[in-house]
Amino acid sequence: MEPLAITAAVVGIAAPAAHYIHLLSEDIRKIVDAPQTLDSLRKDLLSVEQVLASLQTISDVQWKLLGETVIDHLKATATACGESCNRFRTDLSRWTRHSEDGKLSLRDRTMVGFFKQGHLKSITKQLQHCKITLTSVVSLATLHSSLRQTQRTEEMMTTISQKEAEIASCITATDKQLAEANAKLGALCLAKAEPDETEVDRAGAISQVAVEQAVLRESRKLLDELLSGIRTAAAGARRDQGLIINFGNQNTGMQVGVSYGTIHFTSGKQY
Repeated sequence: MEPLAITAAVVGIAAPAAHYIHLLSEDIRKIVDAPQTLDSLRKDLLSVEQVLASLQTISDVQWKLLGETVIDHLKATATACGESCNRFRTDLSRWTRHSEDGKLSLRDRTMVGFFKQGHLKSITKQLQHCKITLTSVVSLATLHSSLRQTQRTEEMMTTISQKEAEIASCITATDKQLAEANAKLGALCLAKAEPDETEVDRAGAISQVAVEQAVLRESRKLLDELLSGIRTAAAGARRDQGLIINFGNQNTGMQVGVSYGTIHFTSGKQY
C-alpha cells in the first residue's frame, strides 16, 4: 500500500467512528440531569475518541510494519464500534422523547436509569474493549518502530514479552465476553416480553447484543493479528541478540565492547 493510500486508510478508519462517537457524547452532554450511568458512558466515549485521534500519529512506515491485514481488521473494529454508538444514539433519543430542555422526565429517567441498564452495560463494554484494542495497535506500532531504531537490549526484550502477554490476556477476555454475549442473545430470544416492553424495545435489545457480538468478533480478529505480529517481532529480536565477532586476518587479542547478546570469540587463525 502506497503512503497516500495508507494515510487515506487511517482517515477512513478514524473519521466515521469518531463522528458517531462525538454525536452520542454531545447528546448525553445536553442532558443536564443525566443519570450517573450516562455520565460514565460519556467518559468512555471521550476516551475512545482520543484513542481514535491517536491513530493518526502512526507514521506511514509504522503502518507498513503493522501490515495491511491489521489495517483492515482495525477499520472493521472501529466501524463496528461507531455503528454501535449510532444505533445507541437512536435508542437514547427514543427513550428520552418525553423530556424537554435537556431535563429528563420522571418516566424517561426511570426508563434510562433502570429498564435500559442492559443496553448501557453492553455499549459500555464495547467502548472499553474497543479502547483497549485500539490502544494495543498504537503501542505495537511504537514498539515496531523502536525495534528498528535501537539495539535489542534486555529491557526491550522484557517490553516485548510484556506486550505479548497483554495481548494474549485481551484475547482471553474477548473470548469470555463473546461467550457471555452469545448466552445473553440466546436468553433474549427465548425470554417473554416484559409487561411494558414494546416490540421495538425488544428488537432493540436483541439488536444491541448482536452488535456487541460483531464488535467483539472484529476485535478478536485484530488482536489475533497483533499477537502474531508481536510474536514475529519477538522471534526476530531473539535472533538478533546473538552476535558473532570476527577479527579478520589479524585475529589475535580481544576486543571488548558493549553487547546484550552472546559473543562468540575465536582466538588464533582460522583455516
